[in-house]
Amino acid sequence: MIIDSHAHAFPSMGSSSGHRDTQEHMRWVQHSMRFHHQPVRRVDDNSIFRGQTLYDGIDPTLNGLTDVNYRGGDYGKFIWTVDGTDYSQQYLPPTLTNLAAPPELMVAQMDYAGVDKAVLQTGHAYGRLNRYLANAVRKFPHYFWGLAMVDEWKADHTSQIRTLDRAIDELGLHGLWFQSSNLRLHNRTETIDHPAFYPFWDHVREKGIPVYWMVSSIEPSREAFMAEHAAFDRWIQRYPEIPVMYTHGLPLSRFMEDRKISIPEEAWKPLDSPNVMIEILIPIFQGGIWEYPYVEGQPIVREYYERFGPDKLAWGSDMPNVERNCTYRQSLDYLRIHYDFIRPEDMAKICGDNVARLFGAR
Repeated sequence: MIIDSHAHAFPSMGSSSGHRDTQEHMRWVQHSMRFHHQPVRRVDDNSIFRGQTLYDGIDPTLNGLTDVNYRGGDYGKFIWTVDGTDYSQQYLPPTLTNLAAPPELMVAQMDYAGVDKAVLQTGHAYGRLNRYLANAVRKFPHYFWGLAMVDEWKADHTSQIRTLDRAIDELGLHGLWFQSSNLRLHNRTETIDHPAFYPFWDHVREKGIPVYWMVSSIEPSREAFMAEHAAFDRWIQRYPEIPVMYTHGLPLSRFMEDRKISIPEEAWKPLDSPNVMIEILIPIFQGGIWEYPYVEGQPIVREYYERFGPDKLAWGSDMPNVERNCTYRQSLDYLRIHYDFIRPEDMAKICGDNVARLFGAR
């Protein structure tokens, strides 16, 4: 089986999408796009604009977002207005005409690309999607596993244990998606390994579900990311029994200088824990600056392969977003065909068997 560890399905990102209202949802999207590598363009002449207009430049939390009438547009774009001038950013591929990716679209893409099953990941910028993803899994059980979302900044509240139980036990989702930076985004000073969150993580351990960890920071610097990464390292030492997928792999842009990537030894350390798997998603990370088949990524994937072995790696696409850079099939074939230093039996693990094992299907 070919299994995609990283795919998405969501209703229109220009709507409330499960949030209290569209305005609340747009704040999440605006925050996620503040430092996004996709260029900002003026709508009137499509010229690239290099200034920062989405936050005040001081407060990196949600409180620092600027009032620019941020809103969903058409054909994969989000739009906002500053001093009468409209700006846009192409977050989704242009084929998503109304900013939606229903599960039926993902099924059609999978059938065409020859992908047998996918993990539907989530995120507050896509919406509050527990019920939406549960419906997708219920409709297409042979195609999808689905991940649950909680409010990470409230993980020390019993309400989030109830939310998780409802998502897993009643809605039928299969694991937890968790983004570390959402604590600080909501003005929490504790890192995720703080004892205040132990009851939540103890409960996750008792449930025996995998956690898809998105380790991220609300500032774009290497130092900010490494602080979150260090907290994850401390967390993983306390919870070695919880199966983990480290989503995206290491964020390569944080370690890039003069178009060269140099990953320090301390960044590799947390990934070496036996309960951690790591996603490989070169096209979504670097497809804006590297051309298919992304030969520049081979030393990085080789490093993963030689350091950790094939049992700890998993291919993911980040569909439909990856179609900004390449087709769905290319997001698989660059690895499966062109990274030929990986042995065929190991490639089978990376492109399916390991994720199947994570969800108890092997």
